[in-house]
Amino acid sequence: MAIKNKNKELRGFTIFFAMLVGGLALAIGLAIYDLTLRELDLSQTATQSHYAIYAADTGVECALYWENRCALGNCPVGTAFASSTQSAFPVSGVSCNGQDVAAVGTPPATYAAPPIGWSGWVVETGASSATTTFTLSFAPSQTYCTKVQVIKQGSPVQTTIISRGYNTCLSGGQLRLERVLYVTF
Repeated sequence: MAIKNKNKELRGFTIFFAMLVGGLALAIGLAIYDLTLRELDLSQTATQSHYAIYAADTGVECALYWENRCALGNCPVGTAFASSTQSAFPVSGVSCNGQDVAAVGTPPATYAAPPIGWSGWVVETGASSATTTFTLSFAPSQTYCTKVQVIKQGSPVQTTIISRGYNTCLSGGQLRLERVLYVTF
């Protein structure tokens, strides 16, 4: 009789133990799934960050190339970037990444986004400084871009290049990443 009563007491233990193990397995599975999703988001952000830093680096290299080329007298326009004593708008011929950055295009105010190939070349001068600003888009997708500022100031002239690279050219994007490189010489 005592054995029958003992079996009645243990009957619910098997179901309880099975539910406990099943719940634990489900919790571990959901945790692994959540971790996997977070890792995928992180890897996507890292990829987009590479595009932004590539764009910034390309902008710096473009500005350095034309600054050094013109300093050696091999420039089609005399000087590529404005200074406080020379601020004339350059003619076409300053190109980077297959894009003529000195070409005048249609102002972007008339478009939702600047047309492909429009560099937005802007020169601002002061008594002892000048800033040249231009943008580059990257083919074939035109999704990432860079905005480059070449600042010349002081006597002797000190040049600072600031290149802001973006993973997307659309300014309102939630996932827009910016990477900035500064070069001073």
